[in-house]
This record gives sequence, C-alpha cells and structure tokens, in this order.
Amino acid sequence: MVYRLSFFGRCGEQNAQDAIGRLLDEVLTDGASVLAEVCGPVMPVDEVAAYRLATRTPEGMAEGDRLTLEVHLGVAHNAEVVIRIDPDDARGIWGSDLYAVISLSGGHPDWVLVDRIWAALERLWSAVAWDEQSGFDLSRGIPT
Repeated sequence: MVYRLSFFGRCGEQNAQDAIGRLLDEVLTDGASVLAEVCGPVMPVDEVAAYRLATRTPEGMAEGDRLTLEVHLGVAHNAEVVIRIDPDDARGIWGSDLYAVISLSGGHPDWVLVDRIWAALERLWSAVAWDEQSGFDLSRGIPT
C-alpha cells in the first residue's frame, strides 16, 4: 500500500527541476544528508521532476525505506488536481503552480525526511498539505 501526501503552493520557479533542486537544497540545510536518485520522467519535461530519497546514515546507507518526491509545476498543468481537491477554493489553492507529492511504501517509512520536506515546502512556498484520509486537516510531525 502506498501513502501519498500532497502539497500545493505558489513557487514561481521556471521548471520542475529548478523547483525540486531548490527544495532539496532547503531540505539539506537542517539535518542529515540525503541519498537521492532521479526517477523521472525518462524524457525531461518542464512540468515534472521526481526523485527517490532517503536519509543517509553515517555508514552511507538509507535510514528507512526510500520515498518518492514528485514536483509538478505550472498552473495549467496542475489545474485538474487542484479543482478536484478544492472545488470551491475554500483553502485558497487555486492558482497553485506547485503540486508536490511524497509517496511512501514499505514497513519503515522515513518520517524524519517527510517532516524535513514538509517544513522546507512551508518555509519556501507556504505550501498547504493534503491527503486522501484527512483532507486538509493535517498537522506536521512524525507519527507515533
């Protein structure tokens, strides 16, 4: 089973690769280094960038299961998902040019890295979090 945590915001970057690069730079400002592997798309496009990530241990291994971070960029590119999730614009996400998704699977999610990414998204672009189970009623933090 895959858990997906989505974020919406306005970042103003030129393309998704620039946005994900800026986001990862921000993530690295507070905490351990990160193992990163480009995972898509095969043919580069301006609207999408994705990496498989994990917190790096001192031994150079992954701290937990790798997560996937996708960044989708562009108001028109993201419009369908924004309207589906917030049809009345009650959360003010219409016009979001940033749609980021963290996908987690496996028995040992890297919740510390999720929290670092979430914090970076909030700091950089005041991103709003959403998931299928809780909608917009989420609070940042590591599940206990």
